[in-house]
Amino acid sequence: MNCISGELARPYLPNKINSPFKSLLLLLTKTSVRAGITLFCLSVSGLALAAPEEIEVYLDDFSEVGKYGLDLHTNYVSAGVAPTEHQFRLTPELSYGVSSNWEVAGYFLTVTDPGEQPRTDGIKARARWRPSEPSDKSPFYWAVNFEVGQVSKQITPNESTGEIKLIGVWRGDPWVVGVNYNYDRSIADHPVQSATTEIDGKVSYQIKPGLQIGWENYSGLGAIQNGPGQPQSNIANYLVSDFDLGKWDFNVGIGHVTGQSTDSTVLKAIIGVPL
Repeated sequence: MNCISGELARPYLPNKINSPFKSLLLLLTKTSVRAGITLFCLSVSGLALAAPEEIEVYLDDFSEVGKYGLDLHTNYVSAGVAPTEHQFRLTPELSYGVSSNWEVAGYFLTVTDPGEQPRTDGIKARARWRPSEPSDKSPFYWAVNFEVGQVSKQITPNESTGEIKLIGVWRGDPWVVGVNYNYDRSIADHPVQSATTEIDGKVSYQIKPGLQIGWENYSGLGAIQNGPGQPQSNIANYLVSDFDLGKWDFNVGIGHVTGQSTDSTVLKAIIGVPL
């Protein structure tokens, strides 16, 4: 049995049943068993993962000192299985440049299921620190991002999140390579699930100023200490484009997800809104 695809063996039916009734019984049996598998996998094992509210590899972008920034993170599951198939997420992110070394931001998570009204999935706040600004003297750049949040059980049964993200970037015109290492752990005193890790990467090529194409990879490595009901590994690969339209910035992509996930194909966009 495959929890994600819902594959199951053909049920046995006695040969004495007439063909029309046998076909109907076979259909009802397979439907019932498949529904039971889906419910079991999602509500009991808790292994299913879904697209996060923010699908982004952090590079060396940073809010200007004393200025606000607004990004709209969106993604849509165009193919997958219940309960996330055709699910749409919209997450506004408001950031502020505190200094040349510090940036802070807040997120408001929303999600819309097929045929349902939008609902909130919680809030998050982050602070990003860098030792220095990018420099022409060196192609390398690094920073650290700290994040905490209070979210719904649909995202994590812990309902509280904490993350440390290590950011590394290399620029060599016209190429950009970025790598993020994420360590996620609940900030609750007695978390239901143990810490998880993820490695994200991006390679992009600049076709001309204001237009890049590239590839993004999100490799969820799963729990550091595996246990029943603990999320396991999944991998998402996206073909992406980064471009400008006037003062608006866009990162758009289409991705394919494999592993322990209810999603298969995900469309995503990050829209930088001028303020």
